[in-house]
Amino acid sequence: MSDAFDRAYFGTLFSENTPKLSAKAFLATEQRIPGLGNGVLQDILFNAKVHPKRKISTLGETERRTLFDSIKSTLGEMTAQGGRDTEKDFFGEPGGYRVKMGKDSVGKPCPVCGGRVVKEAYMGGSVYYCEGCQKL
Repeated sequence: MSDAFDRAYFGTLFSENTPKLSAKAFLATEQRIPGLGNGVLQDILFNAKVHPKRKISTLGETERRTLFDSIKSTLGEMTAQGGRDTEKDFFGEPGGYRVKMGKDSVGKPCPVCGGRVVKEAYMGGSVYYCEGCQKL
């Protein structure tokens, strides 16, 4: 959420090792963005309209900007709402942010296009995405 995490800094995360990575692997491995985990990256990718298995090298400059903006806005929304509704704060109160792409959305219509939300095993975990909004 820091202003130091800006587009210029985000650009430095792309290196000669990242082109073969999927979008999920780029966001979730090697602590490129510390603290960013599977629970939030699903919504970040959904909001950016990027398929979790899409190779990061296939993103054009506009899509990279959109991905950066999605990281900032999704985390900002989650923070403003006190965290995810599946987590509790120090006082035992749940957060107010309800994930868009997760186990509870599988098989339901996408909130944007009405397409089907699917779950697939990937990278030792699961990915959730909209077949209509997030084309591979």
